[in-house]
Amino acid sequence: MTDLQVATLTGLLDTAEDMSNTTAVRGRSYEDALEHSISRISGCQVQRNSLNEFKSEEVDLSVCNYREMNGLRMLPEIFLVECKNWSKPVDSMAVAYFATKIRHRGCSLGVLVAAQGVTGDPVGRTAALHQAGQSLAEGIKILLITTKDLRDLQTVPDLVDLLHRRFLDLHAAGTMTLA
Repeated sequence: MTDLQVATLTGLLDTAEDMSNTTAVRGRSYEDALEHSISRISGCQVQRNSLNEFKSEEVDLSVCNYREMNGLRMLPEIFLVECKNWSKPVDSMAVAYFATKIRHRGCSLGVLVAAQGVTGDPVGRTAALHQAGQSLAEGIKILLITTKDLRDLQTVPDLVDLLHRRFLDLHAAGTMTLA
C-alpha cells in the first residue's frame, strides 16, 4: 500500500471543480483523481477508458482487485468505476445505464463517483436510489462515492474503510448510501 498523496488528490479535485477549465479537462481530472486513489490500494490495478468491442459503452476505470490483506478484501476481483463530475446529482437513467454496463461486462460491482451525489430520497428509495435498489435485487451492486468523500480522505486505509463501509451498508440498506 502506498501513500495517498493528499496534495495530489486535492489538486486533481480542484482542477475538476474549476469551472474555468473545459468540461473535458474537468472530467479527465476527476478520473485522474480516482485512478490516483484506487491505484494506491494494495492489490489494485487500474485500467482507464475501456470500450466494449462495439464501441458503444465506455468504462472510465476497470479495477483488478487481487484482494490483498491490506486491500479491498470484501470486494470482488473485478469491478468498474464510473466518474460523474456533474454540477447536479446523477439521475436514475444514468444509474440504470451504469448498472447495464456492469452487467454487460459480467461484473457484479460498480462504484459510482458522483460529485453531487444522486437523485432521490434514501428513505423512500426514489429516483436514482430506486434504480440502485432494483439493481441490487438483480445481483448488481453499486456503491456511491462523492467529491466530499474524496476530500475527506487522508490515508489509503481511509479509502479502503470507506469502500468496505459502503459495500456493507448497501446490503444492509438495500440501496446505495452515504453512511
